[in-house]
Amino acid sequence: MRILVIEPIGSDKWNESDKEMFASNASPGTEVDVVSLSSGPLSIETRENFAEVLPLVVRKGLEVGDEYDALIVNCFLDPGVDVLRSSIDKPVVGPCEASLAIAGLLGWRLAVVSISGGALPMIEERIRALGYGTRLVSLRGIGIPVLKLEEDLEATKEAVKREAEEALREGAEVIVLGCTGLAGISKDVEDEVGVPVIDPAIAALRMAEVLAGMELKQSRKRYY
Repeated sequence: MRILVIEPIGSDKWNESDKEMFASNASPGTEVDVVSLSSGPLSIETRENFAEVLPLVVRKGLEVGDEYDALIVNCFLDPGVDVLRSSIDKPVVGPCEASLAIAGLLGWRLAVVSISGGALPMIEERIRALGYGTRLVSLRGIGIPVLKLEEDLEATKEAVKREAEEALREGAEVIVLGCTGLAGISKDVEDEVGVPVIDPAIAALRMAEVLAGMELKQSRKRYY
């Protein structure tokens, strides 16, 4: 099985590290390639960023997607996912949708802990569009932008833990990390807070593997 991960940013800075992360979490027999855009912002944290990358993501998917069994757009806002589903005859997975689907199997009252506050309204809109709005009891930001998440990883983990604990006080039963830049810290946070914590990048990978392995793809009654 071959899965393509599209980094919806105009930099290949994280291509190799993300490829290693996906490869280390993939099932035996799954090959993962990672590509980024030739231009665009370095992160997607505003509506302007989102609008800029959407056509670029679709173009990239159309250029190289035919070589793969499934595609992942590696951003929690799922940019271009719905358009690619209408354009490519194979599964296309977004981390937000995959994370919520998995979280919904583990609890009813869901929380999302994401990055700085600017992206939170867009995340809320995506969650509501996917039908999980009534199950979302907390949506919190850690106040750290994407490009600074790795500057002090321990501080980032502590901030996520702090906001996850606040979400638990608001009634959350499952925590979803609302940024693929937070990949790799879910188990550390889960050990601290005591409830399931979903890594969105790994959720998207597992969902892509399941759909491709079951030879399933999006319905043409919806994505025509």
